[in-house]
Amino acid sequence: MRFASIILLFLSSFCLQGQADTTKQKFSDIFELSGYIKNLQILSFGNNLNDIVNDNLIHNRLNFKLYPSRKWTAALEIRNRIFTGETQESISNYADLIGQDDGLVNLSATLIDERSLIMVSKIDRAWVEWISNNWEVRIGRQRINWGINLFWNSNDLFNAYSLVDFDYEERSGSDALRVQRHFKNFSTLEVAIKPASGSEEWTGALRYGFNKWEYDFQFIIGKFDNNLALGGGWAGNFGQAGLKGEITYFHPTGNLEPNVNSLSASISMDYVFSNQLFLTAGYLFVSQGQNEPSPFAQNLFTQPVSAKNLMPSKHNTIVAMSFPLSPLLGFSFNSVYSPGVQSLLLMHSVSWSISNNWELSLFAQNFNLKVEDFDNIANGIFIRVKGSF
Repeated sequence: MRFASIILLFLSSFCLQGQADTTKQKFSDIFELSGYIKNLQILSFGNNLNDIVNDNLIHNRLNFKLYPSRKWTAALEIRNRIFTGETQESISNYADLIGQDDGLVNLSATLIDERSLIMVSKIDRAWVEWISNNWEVRIGRQRINWGINLFWNSNDLFNAYSLVDFDYEERSGSDALRVQRHFKNFSTLEVAIKPASGSEEWTGALRYGFNKWEYDFQFIIGKFDNNLALGGGWAGNFGQAGLKGEITYFHPTGNLEPNVNSLSASISMDYVFSNQLFLTAGYLFVSQGQNEPSPFAQNLFTQPVSAKNLMPSKHNTIVAMSFPLSPLLGFSFNSVYSPGVQSLLLMHSVSWSISNNWELSLFAQNFNLKVEDFDNIANGIFIRVKGSF
């Protein structure tokens, strides 16, 4: 009932608002529906092939958009997931873990919670936007992406994401207010505020972006949880290669001690060859990360990710490549090495476009870590069929 009420109120209010401007239009002219359905088969195991864990995820997404007038847009996006398999049977509170909603408003609902079947539905986008001349105002659950680098985003105060979560293309959203003012010469002043239930947990920041010397620059200042955040980034070309970088300094509010600060910095270069091979190399520094062999490096798969802690290790490098084997077949390979903790993560994928709306993909992840010896810790094989509409 909660989900149905939100959807009906959301859509009906904007239908009424746009009635005067759309009297001569069909509803299909102001309304869009898109989405997909995916089936993901998951095989996970350690260094023993006799202990394979078999899981399945059916993932459906519904995207609604409404254009009641020239200045107004509304969006509602719902994520529905059905889990079956051995993992949920071995974890008693698995439904609570996957159904968690960290937003200001809880928009997640567990529809089925059985030992062999869990169904979770979540609204991860619900926003209203007003655009007029050089102004843009958006309020609601939205994605605020201030990151520049392809993999690690030290400037992404609102919506940082985990490197290993390849199946959530849209990424998570924030319950926030975002106001943008565009000026001449492609400069933009932007303010975003993400409230929180705790008095010190809210995030708010000011971003100024501009273009100079054929580079895009940005500067950010604000409050991130209970930290003062000050950062910046750039994107441009170094010869024929792309060069991008981000850096953010964090200091706890109300604490003047110099040794409690932290720094997150990332840089990357990318190059496209004549045969369409796309190559990227990057580096991430996390001042509070681990810098010696430790089992805590496995937190890469479990710890919450933020701009302050994008990886559990202090020094991190990545080399990534993607290559179209044919117009319908693509291949990618990512290698993440953290020299201090001595961990190595390999991620591969092959995707085949079956038709205009259907895609078959194979993903593989291989994680190696030195605790006593350099051992294979975890592996995953993922087979995905995706149909879009």
